[in-house]
Amino acid sequence: MFQQHSPESAPRRNRKAWLVPAAAAAAVVAAAGLTTTLGSPATASGSSTGAAAAAPKAPAKFTAKSGRDANSLSWSASTGARKYEVYRAAAEGGSYSRISTVTSTKYTDSKAVPDVAYAYKVRAVRTSSEVSPYSSVARATRDTLAPLPPLDLTARKGEGPGIPLVWRSGGSDAVSYTIYRTTSPTQPSTKLGTTTATSFRDLGQLEEDRPYIYYVTGTDAAGNVSEASQWETVN
Repeated sequence: MFQQHSPESAPRRNRKAWLVPAAAAAAVVAAAGLTTTLGSPATASGSSTGAAAAAPKAPAKFTAKSGRDANSLSWSASTGARKYEVYRAAAEGGSYSRISTVTSTKYTDSKAVPDVAYAYKVRAVRTSSEVSPYSSVARATRDTLAPLPPLDLTARKGEGPGIPLVWRSGGSDAVSYTIYRTTSPTQPSTKLGTTTATSFRDLGQLEEDRPYIYYVTGTDAAGNVSEASQWETVN
């Protein structure tokens, strides 16, 4: 006769033997560099679903150009920048104040006081918390002062082709010179050309035995034009 066992007395497999203790499971997960939460799959630690973007770099190639009517600023674009803040100080070492915010890489400071030296810098902005360092400092002066007129203009016939003219800058800040010719103080003048040198040769078609009058003006970097030099007559 076989002895029957009741369900209550039948031997059972220990199901807990197949379970990993919670502490041991946590150790395995940690060793694998994984994190897990109840009801969600484990993900690799250090992964990011939306890391914050880096702030833009400082604008490069920043320049400031002096002008007669305004100072002109320009710089290279900074990747990721949405706008740029422009700062100005009345003198080197002075305190800077923001004078404008622009979306382009240029700015014209038409409110600069004439003949006052200014220092400028700019920075790029992505958001209020993502701001670049400042650019290098550039300086400019809204220049409204005309240069001194050229001095000691001389013109001679018979020294090679045409009529050579020579003059002195006289300590002027002119960067170029414009030469004019006329046949009479009461007649309109003809512009012969512009040069950065202090000499010029008139190779135009000139009539013999007719007097010609020459004069020269100087122009500075801001575009201011000097008064005319003394007139020089060639017979």
